[in-house]
Amino acid sequence: MKKLIIALTSIVLLISLFIWARLPEQRFLQQIQGPIEFPGNLEISQMAASQDMADLDLRLLAANVPAQDEVLVQEQQNRAFTASMDGQIWQVDLKTGNSKPIIQLSLLPAGMVQHPRNLDRIFLCLSRAYPEQEGHDGPGIYELQISTGRLSPVATRVPKLHKSPDVIFRNSANDPDERPEGNSDSKKPDSGARKEIRSDLGILYQKKDRPTLFLNALTGENSQPVVKADDLAISKDGKRIYFTEPYDHPGAILGVTEQSRNEAITLGKNGNVWMVDRENRTVSLVAQNYSYIDGILMEYSGNSDVETSIIASEISTFRLVRLFLSGEREGEDEIVIEGLPGFPDGIDRDANGRIWVSFPLMRSGLVNWLHSNPSWKKIVLTIPQRIQPVSRKTALLALSPDGSKPLFYSIHDGSQFASLIVATPGGERIYLSIYSEGHLGLYTIANPLK
Repeated sequence: MKKLIIALTSIVLLISLFIWARLPEQRFLQQIQGPIEFPGNLEISQMAASQDMADLDLRLLAANVPAQDEVLVQEQQNRAFTASMDGQIWQVDLKTGNSKPIIQLSLLPAGMVQHPRNLDRIFLCLSRAYPEQEGHDGPGIYELQISTGRLSPVATRVPKLHKSPDVIFRNSANDPDERPEGNSDSKKPDSGARKEIRSDLGILYQKKDRPTLFLNALTGENSQPVVKADDLAISKDGKRIYFTEPYDHPGAILGVTEQSRNEAITLGKNGNVWMVDRENRTVSLVAQNYSYIDGILMEYSGNSDVETSIIASEISTFRLVRLFLSGEREGEDEIVIEGLPGFPDGIDRDANGRIWVSFPLMRSGLVNWLHSNPSWKKIVLTIPQRIQPVSRKTALLALSPDGSKPLFYSIHDGSQFASLIVATPGGERIYLSIYSEGHLGLYTIANPLK
């Protein structure tokens, strides 16, 4: 009996030691939200295609390209570029499938967009693969000139965040006494009382209230380094770049990791949207306190080159949101579509304006139950991700141009690939970015809406 008691005590101590050693960072425990019921979307679930996504004429275009976070396609030039998990940008010949790396990066590349008026210029996000990783000027937005391989930083620091809603930001780019030399002729926007419109989704600033600094006036006191640059969008005239920072914890890393799992489970509201004004040489905080905000697209009114709103994916809340940048609703936000069947990551548009949403992981009954019973989240956070049951199923959804109406939905069972993170529409085919450790190959499927 004594031996049994000793054995049981030892087991309990070992389990306790394991749990203690596995305790997540305190910030994740502190940001666990209360019970919440996320709705389903019956229209999407009823639309699930009877055929697997892989049955849509799945083709292997380039066999040796490492797993990708993004595919940028230039079909008229018969080429595509991938931001790959090996830390390189690869170029793929769309006719032959031949591929080669064109630049080795010291940080991981993520979202990429081309300059709207110069196909030789690509803007991309760089972030860390592990918390201590250093490289270039740090995480942020960079410009790559394809013909020369020259990489230049665009923005790696941003205005310092004030987490307390009571703190008023001194907007030095709007203050003539704080303008750096060379900017004295800049037009002075309204520098009156700062007031942001708040909602249940996050904080979205009106233009005149955005915390803004000149790029050449960023210091250690008034700014902070970009922690995790994930996706970006560029205005039609190429003058403004918006990028998302899904969460801004120190040491944030790119990818589907235990860290990103913890952020999604706890429903932390740490997502930021930043804007770099290339013409005025400033960087601004557009929005903050959103939930795991990731993919980003611009919206316009008529033939204007000036964006009116942003559509963005919130991974942890299974929805897309709209942030109004101008017009009567400037500073307001809204839910575009909710109840999505998985964790919405990358979003992209086709030539007809339709939005393609990728789901690297599907939403399970266990996830729904956890959000309804958050007291169990502290225990789940101690379980290593590698031993948790994770389905290989992944999915693709097409929406109307305004994001409100489902047009196509298909699931892949995981037999050919897992973790579809972005789908990039071309003319006849959809290019699939597969972000799965050890994966090789760039795949395409036929466009089901052609």
